[in-house]
Amino acid sequence: MTAVHRPLSDWVLRLEPAPSPGTSPINDGDERTDARSLPLFAAGWVRSTAPAGPDRTPALALHHPGSALTYVELDDCGTPLPVDEAGADWIDQVEASWPRPEFAPPDLAAVTALSPEIRYLLLHRLNQEGAPPPHVFHCLPWEPVTELASAVARLLDGTEPPALSPQALDLGHWVTPAATGVTGPLEQLHEGLTIPDPVLAARGGTALCSGLRSADPARFPDPVRAALADVVDRLASVNPFLRHAAALAATRLAGTASNTFVTTLDADLPKAAAAEDRTVVRRLGDGGPLTVRAEITAGGRLTLTAELALEATAERERLLDAYGGAFVPVLVSADGRGLRYWVALEARRRWLSGALVVPAGRGRFEVTAEDAVTGLWGLSGVTPDELLPSLAGANRSGLQVWRATAERAPAGHPLHRAVRLLDGRGGAS
Repeated sequence: MTAVHRPLSDWVLRLEPAPSPGTSPINDGDERTDARSLPLFAAGWVRSTAPAGPDRTPALALHHPGSALTYVELDDCGTPLPVDEAGADWIDQVEASWPRPEFAPPDLAAVTALSPEIRYLLLHRLNQEGAPPPHVFHCLPWEPVTELASAVARLLDGTEPPALSPQALDLGHWVTPAATGVTGPLEQLHEGLTIPDPVLAARGGTALCSGLRSADPARFPDPVRAALADVVDRLASVNPFLRHAAALAATRLAGTASNTFVTTLDADLPKAAAAEDRTVVRRLGDGGPLTVRAEITAGGRLTLTAELALEATAERERLLDAYGGAFVPVLVSADGRGLRYWVALEARRRWLSGALVVPAGRGRFEVTAEDAVTGLWGLSGVTPDELLPSLAGANRSGLQVWRATAERAPAGHPLHRAVRLLDGRGGAS
């Protein structure tokens, strides 16, 4: 969006002149098109309000003085977006300084006074096209997120939370301009704990840790940040498979960074280590149950070893049953490109462990093991070709884990195809 006025919503309704009878009124009959990209709104429009709906409530509108066309903007249900004159004037000022509008304290009060729908549309557009300061996103409707996070924390503690508001039970997309991959997993975690469904809870907790680690915590108001940190702290204490990922998410929410599960290696070993029997080793860990060891040899091979210290107990068996197998994701990246591997963990009496040998390439590269231990369900969106290097590089014990997991995998899971590809290459049994 430039300084010209264009729709904030992807649906608009023409008021003047009236649409032809029998046609869909939305987007002049082309409701599948995003109104924000229509050439119609390229230039010449002014921001205004117009009476719309059965009760003729003032709605957010655009007017073209030259053609006398007037359109009102609609929400996802096709209802005109209500706004008063002061709100429309403020939006007009913001659009006039797009895509870098100033947000002084009076502006923050003005945007907070707008409806949740308009706040969402405005900040969604600004996030796509501008560079808004983090505190602008505090104006989004965060209260239901805090309410649901507090309920999830109580469920993780084993206590019954109070009844939730309808808004907390269905967070929708209202705060996604600030961060994606947070509210959906939080809802999934809540549902999994409430039913209860251990698989759903594990999936939700894993996705929540991932979403929080990639989000900008400065975009969350303090109460939201504290409530989410409370959730991941409790996840770390009740699920050892999530321990390190939850700890990293909590650290990020606190505004600090951690590189305990990131290291840099160089495939071109120094001359002193150039003999075939010399290696360089890096250990990744935070003192918790998960440790990852990366070893590079002069022969250009990278060995990734993962160990999760976890005694064989009934609780561990319940976790493994919910996960359908345990796999440590490891990202190896260089020059802005990365390859993801999964180390299959074999259950032993006091720990779970696995190893993987892959080509190291040349030059400097980074090894990252920040993602949570995942299960069979966490591999469902991975292609067989992406899984194949992890199967091909596994040792005999690891390959047995992969094959046993494939036997439990539902029909159509990519792991079936990956095993067939490996066997077609003459993979070990």
